[in-house]
Amino acid sequence: MRTLSTQVRLRRLIRAFSESLERLLSEPTDRHVASSVVLRLQELAAGVRESWGRESSLGHSEQPVERFAEQSLRTIDLTIMGLGQAGADLRLLQDDFEDAALPLELFLRGLDVQPALQRSA
Repeated sequence: MRTLSTQVRLRRLIRAFSESLERLLSEPTDRHVASSVVLRLQELAAGVRESWGRESSLGHSEQPVERFAEQSLRTIDLTIMGLGQAGADLRLLQDDFEDAALPLELFLRGLDVQPALQRSA
């Protein structure tokens, strides 16, 4: 299964989330900044979801694979929305985001090498 497009988009989202979090930590009371950050990250997350949908339908992934990816993407979406809430614990949201996004990135890499592993078995 090829997931290169999803991986690229996910890495872009991970980088943007990290940069955005630092910006929010330096300007914690600016609601305009928070809402613009959330909108931008939601756009990037939508791109990841769209790419995953396209690639998973072409690769005919199995139900557990779909479920893991969907749960990770849902957690990513929720953490992004949480950034826009007044009084949000940004470090906790960062942990939740990383706990979903980083394993998903590794998982997607594994899906790309899976056919090569099957051929050698």
